[in-house]
Amino acid sequence: LAAFTWWLVQSSPQNEGPARAAQASSAPDYALQEARVARFDRSGRLEAVVDGKRMRHYPQPDRLLIDEVQLLGRDENGQGLRATARQGEADQVAEVVTLRGGARVVATPAPGKPGGPVRFEGEALSVNTRDRVVSSSVPVTLSQDGDVVRGQSMRHDERTGVTVLGGRVTGRYQGPSR
Repeated sequence: LAAFTWWLVQSSPQNEGPARAAQASSAPDYALQEARVARFDRSGRLEAVVDGKRMRHYPQPDRLLIDEVQLLGRDENGQGLRATARQGEADQVAEVVTLRGGARVVATPAPGKPGGPVRFEGEALSVNTRDRVVSSSVPVTLSQDGDVVRGQSMRHDERTGVTVLGGRVTGRYQGPSR
């Protein structure tokens, strides 16, 4: 009996300290075809919709990778936002959407506001749908009503209509039509 007990103790797994955390998987935990993520405000008004040909969710960190992404949004004043790109990445609530590959964003002014839509084009654009900010840290082209401006970086606040271009800035401004 003593020999069996000794053998059992020696054969049992030893406690090697605290349990190790499981490795995060590099594989998505789910994938969706022709999917849509929508976000609503507290009153139930639709704030933003993200559509994608294919969406993959990765739990670590909590994010969605989207193929052929389309983003639509409209604020309480009627200002619209439409964005497209070959690839996109969004947090789970689609608050910040990063667009890559032929990224294009069109910001439409509220009804009755002067000026036409503002278009942003570049290889990478980031859209904060809650704060209504479009930004880029890589070259971008901005166009509105025939005016075209290019910059090395950009931040556009849709609520105020202010756009800040950084780095070398070039462009063509036609001025108001007579």
